[in-house]
Amino acid sequence: MSLRSSGVTHNAALPNRMSGMRKLICLALLLIASGAVLFATSAAQSPPEPGAYHFLLSFENRKGGEILLTDLTQGAPGDDNTYVLGHVLRPATTVRGLSFHATLWGKSSTVVASAVNAIHIKVFGLAHLNRGSSITIAPRELHGRSLDGEPEAPVDYCVYTDIESGVYLFGGSFSPVQGARVRCLREGRTTRLELGFAPEPGDVLLIEVTPPKTMLTSLTFENKLGGRVEATFANMTRSAVGKIEKRVTGVGRFPGSYLAPVGSIRASHAGVLDISTSPRGQIGGFQIIPWNHSQSQEMAKSRVAPQYMIVDSYGGGELTGVPPVFGEHLFPRVGDRSEPDLVSLSGRRMPLAEVPHLPEVRVEADYGKRLVPLRSAVGLDDNALLALRRLVIHFEQ
Repeated sequence: MSLRSSGVTHNAALPNRMSGMRKLICLALLLIASGAVLFATSAAQSPPEPGAYHFLLSFENRKGGEILLTDLTQGAPGDDNTYVLGHVLRPATTVRGLSFHATLWGKSSTVVASAVNAIHIKVFGLAHLNRGSSITIAPRELHGRSLDGEPEAPVDYCVYTDIESGVYLFGGSFSPVQGARVRCLREGRTTRLELGFAPEPGDVLLIEVTPPKTMLTSLTFENKLGGRVEATFANMTRSAVGKIEKRVTGVGRFPGSYLAPVGSIRASHAGVLDISTSPRGQIGGFQIIPWNHSQSQEMAKSRVAPQYMIVDSYGGGELTGVPPVFGEHLFPRVGDRSEPDLVSLSGRRMPLAEVPHLPEVRVEADYGKRLVPLRSAVGLDDNALLALRRLVIHFEQ
């Protein structure tokens, strides 16, 4: 697959002496890493597997604010393990009061959806309305533009960044996983995002990304009624994690696929795993959703539309937000764009491959003979996946 320049630039002459804001952020990160702030997950407290990632993202919510990555596998935050990824183009000043339905299934102050076109953070839930409120972080393609490139007014609940889709945060090596914990640093104190919270200029949003206790190496979907959904883990164990309630036979116009290449995970949240089947710059894909989400009013079409695979549990329990398919393990991942080396706050250049990061993802399909790369299919085509017998998602360090 050809690599294209990311367009992200670094200042090679970063000062050794941190600015006041950098010092404040690094102090907060140090408190988090030392346990002074109750932020780390149980997975982070377990002995990490070889090559396991553990990083923290910080977004300074002001125009020109820095977006930082701290590699927490290297110990306490400092100049040498904290890197500048990009900058904020426009800060968020409010929350999206009525967000998409699946925000209801996430926890407040966590990432509820991660995609090539957005990171959605839940602030609080509105059970009586079957949805929650949220804040969004977006790549530079969506600053003043829609997904298809048309002019579009920015929204106040979104932090717009200068990081492009496919690089670092939006389908790149450091995309936050669904369920990652979020805090806000304000006036030297970290707080949860909950009822009554609204972002203010100068806030710093902190997202900690930790690995699951056992890394996933593959997910297999038998595309037939009653087919198995099987997970294989790095410790060589296998587990049947669901069954196919409805097979997928077609592809459709899911807008976010415009920013993802063929055979990549375009989006992941508590109620959806979205796979792109179209080249970057075109629209086409299909969705894998849990049975109970298919029963919601907004997803009634999924029960008949050929663009959806519906997965159910063996015991009748709900799968929304449940790992490994709909929580904790999955994240958007592309691979068609190069990601520049990282430059630390001390000015040290670090090849990205040497910093623990998310696994690469490879999507393959069995159309009747053997596993091959997922075929390209663009637009609305009810029969594009009619021959699909098996879908396998590989995760490779």
